[in-house]
Amino acid sequence: MLKYIVIALVGLGIYIGVTYKDQIEDAMNARPMEEAQDMLEDVGDQAADAKDALNKQLETLQN
Repeated sequence: MLKYIVIALVGLGIYIGVTYKDQIEDAMNARPMEEAQDMLEDVGDQAADAKDALNKQLETLQN
């Protein structure tokens, strides 16, 4: 019996999380942090691309 109660509560939690996802994120101010993390990842990708381009240029200059 306890197993069914736990399953029902987990299902209810998932339903609430899916239904009210936007309101929960707004209340927690999670969106600005996600945007900052995305921007940081983009900057990291750009730095890696620039490093690769510089390494290729260095290799062509050495040959």
